[in-house]
Amino acid sequence: MPENKELKEIREKIDKLDSQLLSLLNNRLILAKQAGEKKKDKVVYRPEREASIYKNLKLINDGPLEDHHIVNIFNEVISSCRSVEEEMEIAFLGPEGTYSDSALKAKFGTSINKNPTDTIEDVFKRVKLQESHYGIVPIENSTEGTINNTFDCLASYEVRICGEMEMKIHHNLLGLNKALPSEGFEIHAHEQTLSQCRKWLDSHCPAAKRIAVSSNALAAKKSSGEPKILAIAGKLAAEKYGLDIIQNNIEDYPDNTTRFVTLGLHEVGTTGNDKTSLMVTTKNEPGALYKVLKPIKENNLNLTHLTYRPSKLDKWNYSFFLDFEGHEKDQNVKLLLEELSNSSVEIKILGSYPQAEG
Repeated sequence: MPENKELKEIREKIDKLDSQLLSLLNNRLILAKQAGEKKKDKVVYRPEREASIYKNLKLINDGPLEDHHIVNIFNEVISSCRSVEEEMEIAFLGPEGTYSDSALKAKFGTSINKNPTDTIEDVFKRVKLQESHYGIVPIENSTEGTINNTFDCLASYEVRICGEMEMKIHHNLLGLNKALPSEGFEIHAHEQTLSQCRKWLDSHCPAAKRIAVSSNALAAKKSSGEPKILAIAGKLAAEKYGLDIIQNNIEDYPDNTTRFVTLGLHEVGTTGNDKTSLMVTTKNEPGALYKVLKPIKENNLNLTHLTYRPSKLDKWNYSFFLDFEGHEKDQNVKLLLEELSNSSVEIKILGSYPQAEG
């Protein structure tokens, strides 16, 4: 059989499958809309339900699509179906083109309205005031540690963590030309990004002046109007501001990963693979932290993160932020919360939510 005839037949089969897929997707959307009409609380975004969908799809996936392909495809399918129920507005640390923008897309898909903010605190404010349905903020980085501003806002605002995701961060050197200038140029980026690329910059651009700015997207925006300003940012920023990628992946550590959390106002149900975040404020006394950690061990809970911030209300008192596996409705977590409530500490449940996709 001639090659062009074989190709034509293959394409006809693809067209037939596409038609079937379109019909199935429309049927799914109709069912999603019907399910939304049956909801008593009218909450459109259910992280526990979406986590269950991804889990089930992975279990029945026989390939050749890999699990992350399945998640990417159905993220957009679910996003489109959600938008028929209600157009969700999501606040994130802007401007567009930041890593937070990329995380928003990976978590919620593209069928949403994006609300960029100037600061992390503004994300919390918009969620609290219901100016946005949800928000997404960075909370920690694998090489640079915790994002203190996020933890301070978690302590101050009555919002709940309703999800998390981890995203590999690849920094790229961007400019209006594909070649690195020989001299007389500046490199702009967020101060944390400059720190994460220090070794590469010392080796390849030792004489270049490094300028810290409020976001990598702002650096890219500045670079788009000035040939002598280079930016360090992600590929999304390069696309957004029409920049060439001079060098890919200039981060010092290839496993550089940022954890993001989503913020909302409602509680999230159990999935069997959950995490709980807790803020515990102790008095300035011997063994204060031990009183917190001891019942965690006794209730057989796996502590996954621990950090602290000074209490803004009492001098030399501290608030500890804890993440551990389990949901606040699980029996051993209930026992922990009861024990802590009966001790000389103050507790604030920041949220129970599905653990990030592996």
